[in-house]
Amino acid sequence: MDADLPSGYAANMVPDSVELSSPETSGAASAADSSRSSVAPILAGILVCGPAAVTAYLAFRSGGFFAGAPAIVAVVLGIALTLRLVLAEQPFEGFGPALVCAVVALGCFAIWTLLSSVWSHAPAQAMIEFDRVLMYWLALVLFGSIGWTRERFVWALRILAATMTVVAIMALITRVTPGIHSIPPSLENYRLSYPLTYWNALGLFVAVAILLCAGLATRSEEKPVAQSLAAAAIPILAATIYFTFSRGSIGSLLVGAVIFVLVAARRDLIPAAIAVVPPTAVAVLLCVGTDVLSTGKYGSPAGVAEGKTLAWELIGLAVAAGVLRFALRPLDRRLAAIEISAAAKRRNWIAFVATTAIVVIVAAVAVDAPQKISNGFHDFTATKAPVDPEALQDRLTNLNSNGRLVQWELAVEKFDQHPLDGTGAGTWARVWAQEGNGEFKVINAHSLYLEMLAELGLPGLIFLAVALIAIIVGLVGRVRGPDRVLYAALIGAVLAWAAHAAADWDWEMPATAFFIFSIGGMAIAARQGEGASWIPRAPGRMPRVALGIGCLVLVVSPALMAISQGLLNSAVRNLQAGNCGEASHEALDAIHILSVRPEPYQVLGFCDSRTGQHQLAVQMLETAVDRDPGEWESYYGLALVKGAAGEDPRPAARKAYELAPKVALAQEAVEKFRTDDPQKWRRRAINARLPIL
Repeated sequence: MDADLPSGYAANMVPDSVELSSPETSGAASAADSSRSSVAPILAGILVCGPAAVTAYLAFRSGGFFAGAPAIVAVVLGIALTLRLVLAEQPFEGFGPALVCAVVALGCFAIWTLLSSVWSHAPAQAMIEFDRVLMYWLALVLFGSIGWTRERFVWALRILAATMTVVAIMALITRVTPGIHSIPPSLENYRLSYPLTYWNALGLFVAVAILLCAGLATRSEEKPVAQSLAAAAIPILAATIYFTFSRGSIGSLLVGAVIFVLVAARRDLIPAAIAVVPPTAVAVLLCVGTDVLSTGKYGSPAGVAEGKTLAWELIGLAVAAGVLRFALRPLDRRLAAIEISAAAKRRNWIAFVATTAIVVIVAAVAVDAPQKISNGFHDFTATKAPVDPEALQDRLTNLNSNGRLVQWELAVEKFDQHPLDGTGAGTWARVWAQEGNGEFKVINAHSLYLEMLAELGLPGLIFLAVALIAIIVGLVGRVRGPDRVLYAALIGAVLAWAAHAAADWDWEMPATAFFIFSIGGMAIAARQGEGASWIPRAPGRMPRVALGIGCLVLVVSPALMAISQGLLNSAVRNLQAGNCGEASHEALDAIHILSVRPEPYQVLGFCDSRTGQHQLAVQMLETAVDRDPGEWESYYGLALVKGAAGEDPRPAARKAYELAPKVALAQEAVEKFRTDDPQKWRRRAINARLPIL
């Protein structure tokens, strides 16, 4: 009975010298502790591989862009965190100041994202965005909570770098040797984008991999084989990023590389640079010199032949970089043995900075930098997006913003209109459809920070910025400890991502961002004894259970979203194939799982219309409109099913046009139904294109 009483009450009822538990209770507690002790190391080992495993999964799921993949990852992370809360002896071991700050800020950002559905009236979009933020938050909490150890961090970074390199090599194979591994014909790959399906995202992904490999190749304590493999990977990774023809990714890589060199500031950089830079430079020059491979005709016989030649050359350069790095290991030791005084270090830095400045000035004068900057600014501010040249390497010297300035101006305008709340999470696509220039379809604003201002207002941007800054500050705090070059590489990678995210939608491509919250959380976690004193290291059984239940409740939303998205994807495929029976069944199941999304109602309505159930079709599309009144596709679909039923489709068509005046389908609907003849309504509605196909 005493075991069920509060501990304080039991302690007051017995002398200090008396045991408070029976031998049976003590044995049970010991068994529970033993179980935790045996399971916790296994769980920690799995967590070390977690960042790499999730990154690879997201990479091969279109970068994690669509709703299903982040939701599935969030569920897995939530279950893993629940197990850690229940089984680990000290589940909050890693919670130090930097991690707590990042966790709180990112948690506030997630809550604000979900709350935005109140004023956006788009709960489905808010849920999708919330699930993505929740995935990042769970990664930060889970990987940060395990506590920092040098061995754990180094192994996690090694595995992540190796995994990202493998993904990049698989991407490059589709370009240089498509006979080994080709891509689906439906995937646009004239610029290398597989498997992330977006070339700029793949470019950033590879840039991060290069920086991580550079850290491993530079680290003098690294095992010889691992160090040589990291060096060998860089020429191949450089070729991969080249074939994305992504100017932003290459620029971000340069930013990250400069930060890496400045933060590392180690003599270890010298042998690593000698081994890596020449083979990498040659690899890039060989890629620049390609002809057919740098066009959309890389799959032609000439392109395949050119690709095979380049593949062998890249393999040779990779081997050269690896062998050179291995051969230069004695130089690491010799350089480390040289003692340099603090005054000499200062003089060396001054000389380095002065030499760099002189080289930059001379180079600027030699290439007429002022005129080139003026021309570049003119190209960047050009309002019309350029057409990619046939020789894609030519686009690397063109600084046109590809229409980004128009998007950024609209984002600033929406922020001015809604400075504190924004238009709501996930609503940028509808903002652009209604107020954009209509030259191209835009789902995200091509700037994380401006999109957050537009969608979530100033509070949203502040929450996100504080989370990212807390992670960066935590990483900087580790630089003076062991493995300085690895932390320098990670800082360079995070800042390269942050710079690239200013001009693209990398937040919505978790394959590029997951490392920040997984490896980043692991890197800033507190050492044993460093954690915040007000956070209990080993909470009791009831708090563990309560926290575990709370964690499981958190993942209800992504679990529902993942199931719903899977059913919806299958329903759309069946609708495309003309199998309305299966499509309707799966759409109904999707509605039963998650009824706030308009898309399943659209599928049902189109199938009902095809089978002659016109009134039911109209009812389904009206429900879709209710679920998201700002989505033009539902009004367009309502116009189609009303026209097929012989009812007046013009009010719905006009509303679709009002919401998306520059979208071709909305324009077509207004023109097609500009008649009073119900027979023409029926005929034109039946032949019209559906918005979800």
